[in-house]
Amino acid sequence: MKTFVLTCALAAALSAPALAAEGVAYDAMTKGQWGQAETLLRQALAQNPNDPSRLLNLAFVLQNQGKQTEAAGIYQQVLKLNQNPLVAVDDPYVLSHPERAKQVARKGMAAIEKDSAKR
Repeated sequence: MKTFVLTCALAAALSAPALAAEGVAYDAMTKGQWGQAETLLRQALAQNPNDPSRLLNLAFVLQNQGKQTEAAGIYQQVLKLNQNPLVAVDDPYVLSHPERAKQVARKGMAAIEKDSAKR
């Protein structure tokens, strides 16, 4: 459970700056309004389907809705991105750590696997 909470916290913290323009989606996430956040993130991803921050957020939202299989697929999608997965281009920490999105995706996958093993 600690791993899952850590993964979710990392995904939310990592993506907050990137979703500044979509404040409603971020607000929905912070309030636990997973359905609304999912809808908004899917709309944003329709415009840019390979946006790592939105993909991580969508996986986080799906994980919180118990949709582990779909979340795992999205984490895998992030891991396969060919582009440099910068999550928040205006964040100097992320700019100096271009593998950050993939690290978060790996932690998400580990949390899902650990949760599945407990069942």
